[in-house]
Amino acid sequence: MTSTNKKSIVWLGVYGHPDDETSASAGTMVKLSDEGHQVFVITATGGELGTLGTDGTKIRREDLASVRESELRANMKAYGANPPFMLRYVDQELEKEDPEVLAIKILDIMHMVKPNVVSTFGPSGISNHPDHIAIHISTLIAYEKYTNPTSENAPLLIYPSIPEDIAKMYNLQLSPVEKNMDLIIDINETIGYKIEGLKNYKSQEDAQEFAAHLSEREGSHFESFAVSDSSPNDWESHPVVKYLRSL
Repeated sequence: MTSTNKKSIVWLGVYGHPDDETSASAGTMVKLSDEGHQVFVITATGGELGTLGTDGTKIRREDLASVRESELRANMKAYGANPPFMLRYVDQELEKEDPEVLAIKILDIMHMVKPNVVSTFGPSGISNHPDHIAIHISTLIAYEKYTNPTSENAPLLIYPSIPEDIAKMYNLQLSPVEKNMDLIIDINETIGYKIEGLKNYKSQEDAQEFAAHLSEREGSHFESFAVSDSSPNDWESHPVVKYLRSL
């Protein structure tokens, strides 16, 4: 057991909408919570502009944010994670907020939970969604305000990453860093939680499509992350990196 495993790791995910956390890192979050570590998620918006139900379910537009929050809360409980922090912004209006103001809200939560790992979208937000890019910018500001670069306890900042061949297949315009496979987490034991979490987002068509894709996919399942250039220069020797690679 590593020294990191002896005391609880704190994972903080910072994302734009309910379901982002599941698509990006559900398998990893479950593995961490199963080992007794603390998992937190910040969700910036209610996802008010998402689809209005699947498989015959019809949701009123004015009810969608509360439905998606309920789905998120149920998933966080299923993953063994803490209840989410909701920032209460409106879908596709995040970029209208002053990035420094949004960063302070994220920073306040960072001071509260004291993360060892911060996971958020990279520069392109994977899909170039404006909320994803806005949350990246403000999380980076918050991280740099929170972190003492000379501290041995500086948290690791990571982004979900996608191999270049897969990015080309789906025509994703990723930044170079988002193609880096710095951390590859084997989630074969927890893929069921990820699939069920996606299915639980019954309001969202893309979540159902991703769940179906994962269910049909043959071979090993993994989640990959790129280490941000803002992380400590010696991140390879960071105890959290060693631990995550051992999961």
